[in-house]
Amino acid sequence: MTQQTAIAEVTRVIDGLYATPSERVTRNDIHAHAVAADLAPDLMVHFDHLPEGDYERDELIETLNQMIRDRGEEKTLGLIPEF
Repeated sequence: MTQQTAIAEVTRVIDGLYATPSERVTRNDIHAHAVAADLAPDLMVHFDHLPEGDYERDELIETLNQMIRDRGEEKTLGLIPEF
């Protein structure tokens, strides 16, 4: 999977979750949406380990990007663009 493809898949999941950027979505809803999107295992692991809570779009992106950095995957997966 290319870096572009990985980020496009994650961005698609995030876009599907938020009608408005300030909307808050629960961790369980985020995870269920990611499972339904049938993400590759190397992407799904980030959603599996997402901390409990409610997230606005920018908070979710920030959290996922930090998880990618913490795992040293920013060069292989890339980072999710913040809007």
